[in-house]
Amino acid sequence: MGRILRTIASRWSRLVLVALLLLSLQTTLFSEVRPFGYSAQLMAMFVAAAGSSHDVRVGAIVGLVSGFMFDAVLATPLGISAVVFGVVGAGASLMMQPFREPTWWLRILVVSVSAASSEVVTPLVNSVVGLGGWLNLHMLVAALVTFAAALLFAGPLIPVTRWTLSEKVSLGRD
Repeated sequence: MGRILRTIASRWSRLVLVALLLLSLQTTLFSEVRPFGYSAQLMAMFVAAAGSSHDVRVGAIVGLVSGFMFDAVLATPLGISAVVFGVVGAGASLMMQPFREPTWWLRILVVSVSAASSEVVTPLVNSVVGLGGWLNLHMLVAALVTFAAALLFAGPLIPVTRWTLSEKVSLGRD
């Protein structure tokens, strides 16, 4: 029974549950609220927040898991969002590595830049697999919308990712 509880309470189980919650918000609320006609990428913000708070491996894994979940609801080939989000999570972690004790605003800026980069990397990955989608002005505006939204949502998302991916879990009895 203890092994089952530890498995359920593991950080990877929490990751799937939190990513499902954010995916539902992305596909409902965030697809309807469209500043300047573009949807802010909540899933990319979550992945970037995870990458900025953890190491490269964890950022990439969170990106891959969240990306595969996001791909499951899109009409694009499976794996495109996973590759993009994996790059976003690892990239956010790599941007934070030079700083020993980063300030809160630096972490929010890194999350915003990393999340916005997903809007630029996506058409590049699409063009690799033959879906077209080279960079254009529309992608840059979408990146600016995601950047601005990440400036607002990165503050709450960073503690959520820290809790989601924390390794120590109290099961009531120690």
